[in-house]
Amino acid sequence: MNRAGRNRQDRGEPLSALDACFLYLESSRTPMHSGSVAIFEAGPLVDHHGRFRIEAARHEIEHRLDLVPKLRRRVKFSMLGQVAPVWVDDSSFDVSRHVHRIAVAAPGTEQQLADLCADIMAVPLERGHPLWEMWFVEGLESRHIAVVEKVHHSLADGLAGVELATVLLDMEKHPPALPEPATGWIPSRAPSELSLTVSDLARRTRAPVRALRAGLGAARHPLRSAAGAIRLVDAFGTVVTPRSIAPRSPLNAPIGQGRRVALVRQPMEDLRVVERRFGVTLNDVLLTAVAGGVHRLYQSRGLEDEADFLHVLVPVGTDHQGDHVLGNRVSAMLPRLPVGRAGPVTRLRAVSHEMARCKRHRQALVGDLLLRALDPMPQPFLVAASRLMNRQPFFNIVVTNVPGPPFPLYAMGSRMLEAFPLVPLAGNLSVGVAALSYDRELTVGLTADRYLCEDLEVLARGIERSFAELVRAASRRTGHDGAMPKEAEGARTAAGALR
Repeated sequence: MNRAGRNRQDRGEPLSALDACFLYLESSRTPMHSGSVAIFEAGPLVDHHGRFRIEAARHEIEHRLDLVPKLRRRVKFSMLGQVAPVWVDDSSFDVSRHVHRIAVAAPGTEQQLADLCADIMAVPLERGHPLWEMWFVEGLESRHIAVVEKVHHSLADGLAGVELATVLLDMEKHPPALPEPATGWIPSRAPSELSLTVSDLARRTRAPVRALRAGLGAARHPLRSAAGAIRLVDAFGTVVTPRSIAPRSPLNAPIGQGRRVALVRQPMEDLRVVERRFGVTLNDVLLTAVAGGVHRLYQSRGLEDEADFLHVLVPVGTDHQGDHVLGNRVSAMLPRLPVGRAGPVTRLRAVSHEMARCKRHRQALVGDLLLRALDPMPQPFLVAASRLMNRQPFFNIVVTNVPGPPFPLYAMGSRMLEAFPLVPLAGNLSVGVAALSYDRELTVGLTADRYLCEDLEVLARGIERSFAELVRAASRRTGHDGAMPKEAEGARTAAGALR
């Protein structure tokens, strides 16, 4: 927080290596912002004429920005690009540049909303200002109000994005009013090029000291360090193998600028029954539904025998303590999804087995280690590493699952009915899948390249059908171990094929 009387020199907050990579990866065809589309009851969000109260929303949001200071900060790059970019206060910050009102032709359908969302998501955020936007959408059926949110991936990962949303929203319909600040916000002065360079050099000189401390810690605790090394070698052994290269897939091709969006929803109560019946996790169920959806997409394209499995990147959030410090604290796992011919329970068992294998071998340790190794690297190396993403050969699709609150949220007294997360596309990834558990529903947002995946609705409906098949399977009588007897052997065979 920076109020009047504290207009001091800001040394800038350096971006982590991963955050900087998201900026370096970005281009006009690969905007690197995450997003979401949330739907609200109209209620207090509209005036007596039924118009969205844009000025009231801007005032409410600006009033809360002290809770998330980075929302008033922009990225500042060094002149020569040799030092890490930093977050600095935006001296020309204006909330009206970030909070907008737009309308669809009434009565707007869900497809109209999805198309509008796709158009908004296709436009990169302006780097000269804080990297976020909110678009409130009028004209929808039932007089609902939607908000399309964009947050750059360098600013927040999926978990932090949920924290951002809950800071800007309320857990109660009528929350206690926040106290009005005594004075207005005054930005700190941005650091000079010289101070940026000096600060970066200081950070680099501390890197060997941190390494030395880590080495001394290992010397003091040799058994613990040896055990950690064994776990790490085991994790690398499951990732760095000849089978690490993903199979060829029509989902992987250089993407363009246009986007498509599709939405899927499923009651949480039904999914909990599947979890309990088969002894799996919600993430297992989601990945199984995605695998079934891809199978049907292949079927519709006449590619049913193209491949029996796909590699999927599953982000894993780490170290979020609800501190509202936005950033990226993530690792990942790389399971293989069975997308060939299989019954729903067979596919679920294979996915569950594969995810258990990834967790047992601590695959997330590998990603965490690699990301930590990027921190001391010079910026030109990070730029080059980011560009390699355009031709990465390791995964075919991204699927992320973000836990949301199990209770309703409100904006200015209006209830949020549902929300769909959206992931950015990059390089050769033409489809991304994101899920959010909120209140009593699991919602899934699909983002795709407009021209490489013109049949995104086939994938969306395939995911819906896969969910329905799993729910029906869970509702039927099963064997004593929870597996459908006629599919149990097939599940073991499919799991073996993934190893």
